Amino acid sequence: MSAQVYLLTGYLGSGKTTLLQKMLTHLRAQDCKVVVMMNEMGEEDIDGEQLQGFGFPVKKLLDGCICCSIRGEMTESLKEVITSLNPDKILIETTGVADPIDVIDGLTHPELYESIDLKGIISVVDASRFLELNSRFQSTSALVKTIRNQVKYADLLLVNKVDMTPADMLEKVQRKLSELNPHAPVHLTIQSDMDLHTLLSITRLTEHLAAQREAVSNVPVQKSIGRMSPMDRLKQSLGMNTSMPSLFNSIETFSYPFTGPVDAAKFEEFLYSLPKNVYRAKGYVLFHGREQLISFQHTDNQVHLFPFENHGPKMVAVFIGEGMNREKMITDLQKCY
Repeated sequence: MSAQVYLLTGYLGSGKTTLLQKMLTHLRAQDCKVVVMMNEMGEEDIDGEQLQGFGFPVKKLLDGCICCSIRGEMTESLKEVITSLNPDKILIETTGVADPIDVIDGLTHPELYESIDLKGIISVVDASRFLELNSRFQSTSALVKTIRNQVKYADLLLVNKVDMTPADMLEKVQRKLSELNPHAPVHLTIQSDMDLHTLLSITRLTEHLAAQREAVSNVPVQKSIGRMSPMDRLKQSLGMNTSMPSLFNSIETFSYPFTGPVDAAKFEEFLYSLPKNVYRAKGYVLFHGREQLISFQHTDNQVHLFPFENHGPKMVAVFIGEGMNREKMITDLQKCY
């Protein structure tokens, strides 16, 4: 049985740890086997000390961000937690500057893919500071991108500190959040207090939106991004309809199990031909005429292939992106045999 994973994201001081404490209090009463993973940028863990009294194992990832410098450590820690503790649920609190795309990358290691079930990304938004943090005039472009991605890719938005936010500002915050992510349910909170049954029943937006696509088959879905024409960009800036269908804002993943060895040249060509809306591809594959398993990584049109001595991992490819055309990708993969 897969461990259910809940990912808590949001900027520094937004209320993530407060929410985590409330979740642990609720889950302790449910007699669940829970493991907490906490990420801190520095060498010392302050927030993690507050969780020791709940009686759940707490795995601390220090001195780096799990979305970049210690992403591999998170993957290894998850393997260890699943193997040794076999938890029902894993709660991961990211550092405030973590980008959800990169965190999902760490969660979808091919050796972990069947062991975890990502229930959803919960983003805690500090309503009193969001407009300032989201402003390119008051924040760096890197911070603005991170803040927006934390909202854009959330499956549930918890808008916190509404008691510290003037009504007119709160209205502006909600309007901006709706622009960035029109699909995620929004909960207004004080001290991150909301119905925890609702919170823990979260589902991935990708599943909900995929069902909508199937129900309304005549609604087109954009299959790639970053290719908007200058005219479409101008129309979009003016609030006019463009010729391109909209792309829903949600990270999705899927895996493809290889049924045998593939042609090395064809597979490498497949990786380089992946569209821009496929953000990551990784896994293990066996090439014709080779005995060693090959580990592969694809990011931003960069492909890395290197021998992997351990034959333990199964041959599988994992993809992360938005609006991916799974059928075409699988068809293209099958041409590599």
